[in-house]
Amino acid sequence: MTNKDLEIFSRSYTQGKFKSIGIPFRLFVVSSLIAILLWICAFTRHILLQSNVYDLGIFDQWFWLISKGIEPISSTTKVHVLSDHAAWSIYLFAPLYKLSENINWLFLTQAISLSFTAIPLWKLSIKAGLDSKQSWLICSIWWLQPVVFNINLFDFHPEVWAMPFLASCYLAAKNKNTLLWTLLIIFSIGCRDGLILVIAGFGIEQIIRKNWKFAYIAIGISTGWFLFIKIFLFPYLKQYSNGEMGATESILMNLTIFLENPIKEVQNIDFSGGFIYILLISIAFIPFWKKSSIPTLCAWIPLAFLNFVANNPSFRTLIHQYSLPIALIGVVSVIEALSKEKQNSINWWKFCWIAACWFALAKPYFFTGPYLKRVKLMAPVYSALAKIPKDANVITTSYIAPHISHRKNIIYPREGGYTDQYIENFDVILLNPLDPGWDSSKEVQKKLLSEAKIAGWACSEFPRGLELCNKY
Repeated sequence: MTNKDLEIFSRSYTQGKFKSIGIPFRLFVVSSLIAILLWICAFTRHILLQSNVYDLGIFDQWFWLISKGIEPISSTTKVHVLSDHAAWSIYLFAPLYKLSENINWLFLTQAISLSFTAIPLWKLSIKAGLDSKQSWLICSIWWLQPVVFNINLFDFHPEVWAMPFLASCYLAAKNKNTLLWTLLIIFSIGCRDGLILVIAGFGIEQIIRKNWKFAYIAIGISTGWFLFIKIFLFPYLKQYSNGEMGATESILMNLTIFLENPIKEVQNIDFSGGFIYILLISIAFIPFWKKSSIPTLCAWIPLAFLNFVANNPSFRTLIHQYSLPIALIGVVSVIEALSKEKQNSINWWKFCWIAACWFALAKPYFFTGPYLKRVKLMAPVYSALAKIPKDANVITTSYIAPHISHRKNIIYPREGGYTDQYIENFDVILLNPLDPGWDSSKEVQKKLLSEAKIAGWACSEFPRGLELCNKY
């Protein structure tokens, strides 16, 4: 057998394997290439010093602590990892850090989850009767969601892992697979407490479709998990978090506040911002929607409503992670619409519309401007980082912290959070008053550096205003 024959046999065997599980080999290849592209974008942003302690540095430290068998309490937030949205799925992925202590695990798993969500969407499209071209269109609509690209760049968030599992929930419901439906839901809410709203939305959709068993399971699990973490888990974790509940339990807090006093909360709603948000999250799907899309879109209600009424405007952007599940539901609603068309055809102007929305609302152009503002600072920062011991307790800026977060104690000097004990409990200070970073200030950083010098620390200056001080 010649090399060419072996190549043909290998290709045929591989394609046959993928065909046997209901997906074309080409879809796997394209998904892999898009995952690589997403990873490159995220990692490039990181090395350009544009990532942040919130949330990349915090999660990277938690993963590292768990992999080392150390109590996973963030030195930045002072809370236990499970106090951050009760994301127990982190424990399943943390062993990756035992293979290699590398922050790229976060970028890779996030990119793969986003890209490979297309695979259950493809299978769902075929199940709904769409042809190959229409199924590719569905995958493209997902890949071209602005929030998909933007959230891939916005540091790291474990709820992204849930996207392929949430998409697979629709397949489980179509196939009447109760066990798979239940397991997928349980894993999904383990990625973030806020996903209980998405699961509750799935329950609403199943009620409309009169799939009562699936509706009861979804609503029961989401309600039960909400009550468990609210009444038992978070209060219990206070003992591991210095009495702190964690500032990141905003989903629970917003939901609880609204349920306790809905009239007052309605009066405080930013209606103009809310309606603009609904328009932005819907605009890519509007040309596709039909009456048949309504049951699927009803799954939007809990999460979209909470985002609408939230006091924090970050809930109503296409940059943060809060709208990612809504985008997924929107893509599924397009499948429902196309499945009701009499002819299996593609109006290419609709695809052009999706592409235009991506170019208008995604942020790739940041790599030509905002993400380049610290290019000249990169060499001094990486030179200074090489001089920091691996076990040192470090005070540094928000954008440097994710590069050295594999340690028990690392903080950034936040505005309004300064204490006199800062330099007493730390060994190294690496700051840049000329570029203090997020939630810090020139004044706070200058004061810290001045106190270190008065205390006799060995300090050295680097180009672009960067200063490094060592206690020993």
